[in-house]
Amino acid sequence: MPLYEYTAISDAGKKVKAMIDANSLQEAKLKLIRRQIAVLELESLSDKKLQAHLNRSDVLNLTREVARLLQAGLPLFEALSALEEKYRGQKNHKLLLDLCDSVRSGHSLSQSLARHPRTFDLLYVSMVANSEKTGSLGVALQELADLLSRQQQVRKQIVSALLYPALLSGFCVVILCALLFYVIPSLRELFEGRELHPFTRLVFAASHFACRSKGLLALFVIGGAGLGLFALFSKPWKQKLFAWTLRLPILKEFFAKVAFVRFFRAAATLLDGSLPLIQAFEQARRVMGHPLLEAVIAHAEEQIAQGESIQKTFENHPLIPPLIPRMIGIAEEGGKLPFMMQQIAQVYEEELEKTLTQFAALAQPILLLVLGAIIGFVLLSVLLPMTDVSSFATG
Repeated sequence: MPLYEYTAISDAGKKVKAMIDANSLQEAKLKLIRRQIAVLELESLSDKKLQAHLNRSDVLNLTREVARLLQAGLPLFEALSALEEKYRGQKNHKLLLDLCDSVRSGHSLSQSLARHPRTFDLLYVSMVANSEKTGSLGVALQELADLLSRQQQVRKQIVSALLYPALLSGFCVVILCALLFYVIPSLRELFEGRELHPFTRLVFAASHFACRSKGLLALFVIGGAGLGLFALFSKPWKQKLFAWTLRLPILKEFFAKVAFVRFFRAAATLLDGSLPLIQAFEQARRVMGHPLLEAVIAHAEEQIAQGESIQKTFENHPLIPPLIPRMIGIAEEGGKLPFMMQQIAQVYEEELEKTLTQFAALAQPILLLVLGAIIGFVLLSVLLPMTDVSSFATG
């Protein structure tokens, strides 16, 4: 049933926007008249206008709430309708209204979710579709909520570990700019025509160059930021930038751990939902965010399809740690592959947490030392000529 958006006058005399479903525009008008709603505008909502983009927290909360309502015994449409009423007037209301309308029209939940690819990725939709075949939608949504929660937790750990060093680095840049562009130029006349210490000459020369090249430096900063944004939004450049960062030993290990956590968590959840192994690997590797490891998994899928064991496809590969094929081999013998994949994800999640903790513990004092060294060097360069009383006397 089509959806219509209307603008009306509320009882408080304010303009409000809401939606209503009807078979036609005329029927929508009649419904609003029966409700005694003073309508100012009424228009049909296209599929493009119904496209919602929820952040990860909103998707997690929505998934949890639908799972709880389904596990409490409510039918799917009733659960979605209850949430649609709860979130009326909020940003996810359009999405819920569209889901209600699509499910009521006879579409499955997975088909309805697929209409919103910016909010629900392929892994999410595939897990829902597979659970609909087995009749375990509530359980699958709860597993999805747990998976999204763990992914969000890892993301928060990364952000919290990088936030303080980033802020301290920004503060260091601000202090350096203040010294080069304002403080040091104001002291130049004080030492005009005097013999200066090499440190002082170096600092004054750097300040003089920075002041004369403000436009060039600003252009360099803007150009660098523009190239960075272009690289983030352009897939080929993003892959090249990522491939370059993987040459750095520390970042290479860090990104690999993040990718392993994502892949093995997703694969274990899909296998628990009775999805075939190759399909589970294919869908799980799409969330890795690591092109090199995605290629390894894709090659492993081809070998598994030819009858090779999972352990052998991962053995003796330079990008795969020996622990992974060893644990997978044990799982294949015992028939507990999803459980073992959860354990592998847990192992690398703990290692990732240790790495982030160590990074945060080391980055903070190092940045403080750098900031102190810069300020100390500038102060020393300014104070050294002041200690030379003879230079003032001869002046």
